[in-house]
Amino acid sequence: MCGAVSRPVNVLARPDLSLRQLVDAGAQRVSVGGALTSVAAAATASAATVIRDRGDFSPLAVAPPLDEWVTT
Repeated sequence: MCGAVSRPVNVLARPDLSLRQLVDAGAQRVSVGGALTSVAAAATASAATVIRDRGDFSPLAVAPPLDEWVTT
């Protein structure tokens, strides 16, 4: 199908396909849509469950490596 169109093909990422597979299939743009929101919500629910059920606040120690992501 990608070969049949003259415009860039946009694809919504799926957890069962790699970026390489999508590119090999002809995708030129890949979006994650709202998937990262779902991942964040699942992590929040998991941490909240541990806090509620065990009184364990250790899930709060997990943080993104902002120092690696942000460059000066």
